[in-house]
Amino acid sequence: SDGGERNITNVANGWHDTDAVNFRQLREVARYAYSGIAAATALAMIPDVDAGKTFSIGVGTGGYLGYQAVAVGASARIGQNLKVRLGAGISAASTTWGAGASYSW
Repeated sequence: SDGGERNITNVANGWHDTDAVNFRQLREVARYAYSGIAAATALAMIPDVDAGKTFSIGVGTGGYLGYQAVAVGASARIGQNLKVRLGAGISAASTTWGAGASYSW
């Protein structure tokens, strides 16, 4: 009821699937999520290989809700129709990576 709110304090870390989590654990999940979003943004900011060129390396940076990340990547044009791309993003909480290929006709 209104005005009858209570704080539950000194809650231990949840361990089992049916345990409650404390606020520290919840903040830790947010830290990993926000850092991952920053790293994904940094990866997306790396430019692709230019038309008429064969190979490209680049760096990118990104941020989300106070969390920052940097990324490095490379892309290559293998023939007229095939391109490949890979990269890794690094943040305070984790490392992300990605790779892809496209075939155009």
